[in-house]
Amino acid sequence: MPGESGSIKTVLRNQGFLRLWVLQGLTQTAQNMINFSLLILVRDIIVSQNISEANTAISLLVLAFSAPAVIFSPIAGVIVERANKRTIMIVANGLRALAVLAFLAINPEWPAVLTLAALYTITFFLGAVGQFFGPAQLATIPVIVRPRDLISANALFNLTFTGSQVLGFALFGPLAIKLLGTERTLIGILFLYIGTTALATLIPSTPSTYRPRKDDQQRPFRQFASEAREGLSFVAQRPLLIKSIIYLTLATTTYLMIAALGPEFIADVLGLPSEDVAYVVAPAGLGVVVGALLVNRVTKVIQPVRLVDFGLIGAGVSLALFALTEPIGSAIGVSDGDAGKMLIAISVFFAATLGISNAFILVPSQAIMQRAAPEEGIARVYATYFTISNIFSFAPVLFAGAIADIVGVLRVLVAIAILLALTGLYNLRRAAPSLPDDDAPIPQPLP
Repeated sequence: MPGESGSIKTVLRNQGFLRLWVLQGLTQTAQNMINFSLLILVRDIIVSQNISEANTAISLLVLAFSAPAVIFSPIAGVIVERANKRTIMIVANGLRALAVLAFLAINPEWPAVLTLAALYTITFFLGAVGQFFGPAQLATIPVIVRPRDLISANALFNLTFTGSQVLGFALFGPLAIKLLGTERTLIGILFLYIGTTALATLIPSTPSTYRPRKDDQQRPFRQFASEAREGLSFVAQRPLLIKSIIYLTLATTTYLMIAALGPEFIADVLGLPSEDVAYVVAPAGLGVVVGALLVNRVTKVIQPVRLVDFGLIGAGVSLALFALTEPIGSAIGVSDGDAGKMLIAISVFFAATLGISNAFILVPSQAIMQRAAPEEGIARVYATYFTISNIFSFAPVLFAGAIADIVGVLRVLVAIAILLALTGLYNLRRAAPSLPDDDAPIPQPLP
């Protein structure tokens, strides 16, 4: 029905996409429950062992999950294109289940250094597995979804990505740990990963986009390296890919830095326990949900390549106001008796507007990447994005924690906000590159 083309209802009628979408939601929810559990475990170790470099220790946990992209993403891109993407997703979730078993084997009575090292090592393994799962899942979308439906498809993916953060990180994770304890929570996550492994078998089988070359058998390792480098060549030759990757990298880096600094902000500014980070994550997540639901309508008025510019400016302004929650409360005359509740209300409001702005960055940027990438290289383009994103986020995330220990969390958050807003303003003044034709043909999935 042409009149409904591009709508969320139309996309959800696609059974292959529906299964992929549910798989994403369950997998991401499980991962965010693990992330919350690890964040609390590290924080408890810091408090019990009187470790002074709290932000640095948490930043190392964030980096343990993101750093594997620098090593494995180029390899993952080539492997995903040579293999059936459904098989990659099945194996990846099976390995995640094994990682949860490894977490359960850690003894909390070990020395702090040994416990942290074990947590970082297993987290690194989870991050490495994600480098294969992510490109396989995202590269499947344009194979089973029409180009004109990509905005709606990516809106749903970002909606569930954020919804899984709210459910896993801010609701199910804290609730499960309080009611069941960490060990039983991890056992529940183990069964969830076993279920998602089974669900992945129902995803449509996708064709390999790999095209053999004459010298593959003669020089396999050299050919493999050459194909991995081609992902960078695809990006370098397409301004739309460069723009989308830059914006996605900025959004990802900002998210990782806020994740690393969030617990300290909650404790120092709002005066709440660090495990109540849901006061920040939940409204930000709901903001992304709202933004994802609105983005399809907004892109009918504002070009997707322009919407990401406005989104970045909005994110910078919202983050700055969020960081300045305490001065804003003082400026509007918050009384001492109501200070705690009002500061929470102010931070919740600006966290929600930050979430909406992030949706206007993430959804159009991913749709642009999928439409601008060549059919035979989309997995390698995603692998290149993951590599670039993690290379450029590695140092900021690590040093943000160390710098925050010295100058304070607020100054670091304001500096990030200024960078986001200036980047958006700079790109808004430049000519916007055009998008490919919505009616371009797409390959059909195998039965």
